[in-house]
Amino acid sequence: MIIIWISYAVSTGILILSLAQGTFAIAYTFTLLRSRRAKIDAELPKAAVVLSLRGSDPFLYNNMLAILEQDYPDFKLFIILDSELDSAWSDVNRIQSYAPDRVATFLIQKLLSTCSLKCCALAEVIDQLDEIYKVVVFLDGDTSPHRGWLRDLVEPLTDKKVGVSTGNRWYTPDRISWGALVRYFWNAGAVVQVWLNGITWGGSMAMRVEVIRQVGLVDAFRQSLVDDGTVSRLMRTHRFKTVFVPTVIMPNREDISVASFIPWSERQLMAAKSAESGWAIVLFHAFAIGTCVIAPLIILAIGTLQGNPVLIGLAFVSVVIYWSVAVLSTLAIETGMQRVLDNNQMKAKWINKEAIICFFPAIVLSHFVYFKALAGACIRTRVSWRGIEYQVNGINDVRRLNYQPYQSSIENHDTSSII
Repeated sequence: MIIIWISYAVSTGILILSLAQGTFAIAYTFTLLRSRRAKIDAELPKAAVVLSLRGSDPFLYNNMLAILEQDYPDFKLFIILDSELDSAWSDVNRIQSYAPDRVATFLIQKLLSTCSLKCCALAEVIDQLDEIYKVVVFLDGDTSPHRGWLRDLVEPLTDKKVGVSTGNRWYTPDRISWGALVRYFWNAGAVVQVWLNGITWGGSMAMRVEVIRQVGLVDAFRQSLVDDGTVSRLMRTHRFKTVFVPTVIMPNREDISVASFIPWSERQLMAAKSAESGWAIVLFHAFAIGTCVIAPLIILAIGTLQGNPVLIGLAFVSVVIYWSVAVLSTLAIETGMQRVLDNNQMKAKWINKEAIICFFPAIVLSHFVYFKALAGACIRTRVSWRGIEYQVNGINDVRRLNYQPYQSSIENHDTSSII
């Protein structure tokens, strides 16, 4: 009798958690559907767009070209790499030849061992910026901006209470693979959590220079593994607002294998852990998901062994509720994302018959891959990022363990993400 009451309680908890997940997903979808492009009549501040590169991302040249074609009156692109042997230089030289007056390139002059190469690069560029730049915009090599991206990202900064404006990524893979689908579902859950908890995304974020100086961002970068988690922590500490800008959602068409996704996702989770940016939220979310996925299986096993139809029925209902909400929530968010991408004239219709067939197995697989990655992030103190090993001992305690120029084994026509 006791086991039945416990099972009822667990099933009720799963129902509540599933409904909460669905409610947040719907709220996020409405945020996407209500989004509008920025309309700034005031004079726009001079912007420095900073791009740190290590390796040639699959669509790098086209992404850099899209930056230069922004509908923004006064900005300059600053590109920084850690080695002149990096394969990305061929694309960088092409883009500099295309617009020599609007592109500046740098090599890191001092490779710090107390932070990641990316944070080291960003800190060095910011430190050298001329005072004429009032806004600094950060993006990654896999970010593919539309023409209004920079304008939309800068607009919220006209409010002095806003410390950072940011967007997020949405995966729209060119090729349907298990790895791409697993990452897609992982990201579908992540974007809601990032929005709900006001976390920044380093692939697309903007800050006023005065805020950067006030919060001590450059010094913080020089002791950090990640840029966005560090910004999130500093915004909370200094009580600045973080504004999510739906119109700067960036489509990502890259592919990835399941084997490569696991260390990639481990790094994302360790980044949150190392920056104290939403780590408690990650753990709570993982506990909630784990309960929804594993508890019904335990109830089903007990019910089957005891031949108890009530327990079997509770397990079945719990499974149907959770997985139905998970699938429908993802489809709702996909609808909102497609509206945003259509408004930005970035068509990304990628779900075909092959994707639909793999949809449910992939969403189930994504959960178990996530648990494996989370377990790795909890127990590991080392992380690999594009060929560099880092020892992560805690907040502001990062040590780079090795260094070599980036060497790619990926062919130029390959669309696989660099990890």
